[in-house]
Amino acid sequence: MIPTPDLLGLYYPSKELATPGDALPDRTVGSGSTQLSIVTTSLTQATDFWNGAVGFFGGSSTTALRGVTFHVRKWDKESNKLQIASPLPVSPVAGDVFKLFVGGKTASSQDVLSMKVSGRQPEADGVAGTNVTGVTIKKASAMLGEGTLSVYFNGATKALSIRMGTTGDYGPETILTGNVTALPIYNKDLAGFILVDVVFASLRPSSAYTDTFTLTTPKGNLIPNMEGYETNDGFGRTRYHLVVAKNKATASLDAMNCFSIWTGKPTGTSTTQTSGTMSPSYAAPQTISVSNASTWPTRGFWVYNKTKKDFRYVDYRSGNTLYLKAIDWGVYTFRLGRVAIQPGMMIGNTATPTITAIVDQVHVTSGSWTAGDATGTLILKKYTSTSFFGSTSNLYLGSQIALTGNGVSTRGFRGVQAQTWQSNDVLEPASDLDLGVNLPVSGYFLDPANENTAPEGVTFGHYPSQEECLIVESLMGGESVGIWLRQTILDGTQAREDIDGSLMFAWF
Repeated sequence: MIPTPDLLGLYYPSKELATPGDALPDRTVGSGSTQLSIVTTSLTQATDFWNGAVGFFGGSSTTALRGVTFHVRKWDKESNKLQIASPLPVSPVAGDVFKLFVGGKTASSQDVLSMKVSGRQPEADGVAGTNVTGVTIKKASAMLGEGTLSVYFNGATKALSIRMGTTGDYGPETILTGNVTALPIYNKDLAGFILVDVVFASLRPSSAYTDTFTLTTPKGNLIPNMEGYETNDGFGRTRYHLVVAKNKATASLDAMNCFSIWTGKPTGTSTTQTSGTMSPSYAAPQTISVSNASTWPTRGFWVYNKTKKDFRYVDYRSGNTLYLKAIDWGVYTFRLGRVAIQPGMMIGNTATPTITAIVDQVHVTSGSWTAGDATGTLILKKYTSTSFFGSTSNLYLGSQIALTGNGVSTRGFRGVQAQTWQSNDVLEPASDLDLGVNLPVSGYFLDPANENTAPEGVTFGHYPSQEECLIVESLMGGESVGIWLRQTILDGTQAREDIDGSLMFAWF
């Protein structure tokens, strides 16, 4: 049979966990914490282990912190302090409880936080209405979308049902006969659902009762808001985060066939370019105009050229005019690599270079640095010239020849070679995220050194809709798949709270 939507589990991974399915431990706040730092003696790992980690506060914490997520800038073991990127609503107090995860390797048993219900995160702080007593919402599926959730209880028949909106049909009724936990109640489309706990003795008899709640998307639970902090050194970077999807069906043949994944993206309808031809080699900010961008964001977002299958980054928008950042990223294939290249290094075309670039990622596909025959690809940023590195050029690290080109470098963002944009090209706001798949080996996933290092062997692509989705052939009952999210952050990028880290799924 086809698994129902509630049988898709999404889990946080963490490299600290020893065994697949381990729980994320509860951590306890100590005294002396502030809105920008959490003091704790619950962490024993060395300084910097938790850099880049994501955390959230549990249900036994201060009320204003329950379900609130945060992103760790730096962990210092000597002071037992987590420095975080954005201020918390209030300062944590001693005894507040939080969970923390970082990196890949092992899927935990902790569900990824889903929709907020009237401003609260039900996984950490169950939500109950005033009219439908005895029912507590513990999760609201992202497939419900944002809007008004109506929960209806018929006291005469003890039936519970839901709908999105305040008018229209409810989903199928579920008859309540006793206490139950994590009971799914479906919307009429049978895709969106809530999970509820029921205390049967507290249900109201006879009459019908309705509660309404506002569903909103949580921010920062997968893609944290700290780009401005990360790029204040003048260099962009990429971030990589893993989420693990599991078919929780107990029968192995209950498969999620044609398991499909795609990303959320900013609001805004497609439009056409009206002026401003852009060469793919431009190394300075550019301006173009479109026919109608009135529904688009106003600053700090990606735009996708559907005609040319290419990306640019919009610094800001004024009416229908888009002000674009320079294309100062690119890709370079190499051979005869004989000096180990690391992210953050500057390479040049000579020992006294006229062309330089900063290395963001290094992918060695064969050979080795020590043998002098490493072959692979460099992801480059911060080009200082409109010229490219040559197809057979020797590239230098300081005074040493580090490697030899194996193809002309190409400018472009997010692994895509930049194209010429011109009038009548179709443009739309693009997701901040690219996706790639990681199948586990003996239950374990790839475990990069930090969130700015790519998982080796994962191919990333742009998957903005169900029509243009990433497809895994099938996910059998009990099987898991790792989904890596890549975010490309250009230098000088402002931190944004509205990054859409949504993942959508479908199967049959």
